[in-house]
Amino acid sequence: MQKTKKIWVFLFLLPAVIVFVLVYLGPMVLGAVSSFTKWNGMTPMKFIGLRNYVRIFQDPVFHAALRHTLVWALLAIVIHVPFGVLTALVLKRKRKGWRFVRAAFMVPNVISRAAISLMFVFIYKVDVGLLNTFLRFIGLEQYCRNWLADADTAFLSVTNIWLWYAALIMLITLSEIFSISSEIEESAKVDGASPLQIDFYIYLPLLKRIIGTGAIIAITSVFKEFESIYMTTNGGPGSSTMTISVMMLDKIVQSNQYGYANALGMLLLLMGVFAMAVCNRIFSMSTSD
Repeated sequence: MQKTKKIWVFLFLLPAVIVFVLVYLGPMVLGAVSSFTKWNGMTPMKFIGLRNYVRIFQDPVFHAALRHTLVWALLAIVIHVPFGVLTALVLKRKRKGWRFVRAAFMVPNVISRAAISLMFVFIYKVDVGLLNTFLRFIGLEQYCRNWLADADTAFLSVTNIWLWYAALIMLITLSEIFSISSEIEESAKVDGASPLQIDFYIYLPLLKRIIGTGAIIAITSVFKEFESIYMTTNGGPGSSTMTISVMMLDKIVQSNQYGYANALGMLLLLMGVFAMAVCNRIFSMSTSD
């Protein structure tokens, strides 16, 4: 009987394992192996050792891409995640219209990132863009500029496309809040705690692990962010908005440097693993306290 049960477990798990191997593990192994080769995607791979990685760290474009990626990760931690958590703490009070606000906050997540990026392209347009039109309307025409083509403003303009859309962080935090017993808050109110004290001293400590999960989601998302840059600036002007994910595509499309691009991908993967380990450490997300 026990043997029959194991056979059925194996049969049910087999499709998921096959999909994992073909879709994830196989390409990952191929990327890791080809990162040590010179390969254009068509001819046989030529092993060159660590030469791709040496070239990467000597490439000034990579230095800019790495800096921008790390800045985005920092902004995700200090602004994106806290904004989502703060929104959840406000919505959990269930004031009038809170359901509408929750639904409206989710709208950007329903729309594709490419569509949102194109929308911001029109917002930032020099002549008829909403931003410059508004600045002219309030008498600040001297601040009008080509936001996506100016090296001084391009990075901030692209960042603004995703920074405030923390709906996923809000949603998982709000779900965690609703799972906490209301008796805890009621007891704190009896003891004379204010709503702000309840949020800061009761809910935030209880939400530590879900906030850590949100931080991992946010950081890994910005590491692989691609559409918003490709659809707006394509990494320019110059390399002022270049990130590692966009740099990978450029190496493949422009010069068929698959080995070099996969080396970039391996570095991005290691950065994601490191970020997850750090978040697990900081937010004590292991099973044991």
